[in-house]
Amino acid sequence: MTGSIQTVIMERCNVKDHSFAGIYYPGSVSPEKAVIAAGGASCDEKTSVSMCRFLRKAGYNVLVLGFYMWEGLPKELVSIPVDYVENAVNWLRTEKNIRHIAMTSVSTGAGYTLLAASLIPEISCVIPVVPYDHVMEGTTNRFKRLGRSVYTWHGKDIPYAPWALLDQGLLRIFRGAVKDKKYGLKRFMRYGYDHNPVTEESRIRVENMHADVLFLAAKNDDAWPSDEAVPRMVGVLKECGYPYRVESHIYEHASHALTDGLDEMTGYAKWALNHMLPAEKKYPEECEEARQDSFQRILRFLDDWATGDDHG
Repeated sequence: MTGSIQTVIMERCNVKDHSFAGIYYPGSVSPEKAVIAAGGASCDEKTSVSMCRFLRKAGYNVLVLGFYMWEGLPKELVSIPVDYVENAVNWLRTEKNIRHIAMTSVSTGAGYTLLAASLIPEISCVIPVVPYDHVMEGTTNRFKRLGRSVYTWHGKDIPYAPWALLDQGLLRIFRGAVKDKKYGLKRFMRYGYDHNPVTEESRIRVENMHADVLFLAAKNDDAWPSDEAVPRMVGVLKECGYPYRVESHIYEHASHALTDGLDEMTGYAKWALNHMLPAEKKYPEECEEARQDSFQRILRFLDDWATGDDHG
């Protein structure tokens, strides 16, 4: 597939006028199809746009969707409406004559993608990269519990798993991570997810999706257990006789930063890349190879969806 990034004709959408924040980049292929691409944790507008660079280069219609951290959106992971995605889907269908919609993102955005697809049947292709399969309690940027879900749907909290581990205090959590040699201070986020209980109620109901799905993850993920979440979700879909295409791949040596645009990252995203992902230092060549391979896997999956008998 060939194409080029077209920034001169991008179109901005905002919450006040469109009920979602995003930037639409029209492409040169598959005019009736579009990809919604969200960012990840602590990813502002610039970073979110960079992360989907390979999709825009490939020539797809891409709507880069903001769900937090963009100007005018919440700065903390709490009470984020999945309605943003629903409104974006409706806008694409009514304003851009898009008939078939895919959604993809990385990390926190991958969970948002899965949750949206489980609630919005018009999303017919889903590509969550390093996802987690549970909704958590919202927190402040200083890890203070807020007693509300990270996500809402039509004004109501999505069921979530409480961050009970935080009641121990950050100092004790840091000490626990440092004491356990398989974590260390740089992997304290993974330590937190591995040691905080979740519930069946907080599980994202992936079996409710009406979409082809490609799961990508990194083995021994430094940030959260995507390497455990992906097999769990594949198992759920297999057990329920999920009728759509399901593919998955877990990279032996890759980091949580399985995304494009690392060269353009600034601020916290760049700091986290350099200080919170040990795999990037341990396996630099393998991490880059995994990134490039993931882009090709995603594009092939979209090509098959874009040219096949789509069910969206």
